[in-house]
Amino acid sequence: MPGELEITFVYSMIEVTYRTQISQKGVIKAFLDRNRNEHQEALALLARQAPADANAIVGIKVSSAAQDFGSEAFLYLTYIGTPVIYAEG
Repeated sequence: MPGELEITFVYSMIEVTYRTQISQKGVIKAFLDRNRNEHQEALALLARQAPADANAIVGIKVSSAAQDFGSEAFLYLTYIGTPVIYAEG
């Protein structure tokens, strides 16, 4: 963090869990998903959960878990962070 900025307000922590398929996808789904950046989608979802006037999310932590349903497997990514307002100090 640049020296001229300081945290002026701290909100409650926010959390989102994002699910992505990690097993073999069908041809059509694989074609439609070929340009997806699922990590970026999950971070955007976290940002949308923050209050509108927060200008940063600090202390972001990521946790992962996998689940196999026999024919499909999924990765669950949980993102936790604290929205804050930074201002010049």
